[in-house]
Amino acid sequence: MENKINQIITTADGDKFMILHQAIYNNQNYFVCCSVDAEETDVKEDFYLFEEVKDGEQTYIKIVEDDSMAKFILEHLDLMDEDEN
Repeated sequence: MENKINQIITTADGDKFMILHQAIYNNQNYFVCCSVDAEETDVKEDFYLFEEVKDGEQTYIKIVEDDSMAKFILEHLDLMDEDEN
C-alpha cells in the first residue's frame, strides 16, 4: 500500500485534510488527519480518524465510528496510551 503521509486528500464535498499518520490493519488503510483550509496553507485544529474504502474503482474515506477500532488504531500509532479511554 502506498504511503500517503503528508498528502492532502479532498472529499467529494470539497473538504481538505492532511494525512498526519497512516496505519494498515487487515489490509485496510487508516489515516489520522487534520483539516486544512481551501488554499492548503492553514492547518486547523480539527483531527479525524478515517478509514479508506475502496468500492470498485472508486476510493473514498469515512470517519471511523467504532470506538474500539479507533482506540486500537491510535494505540498502534502510539497516539494514545493503553490506559486512556
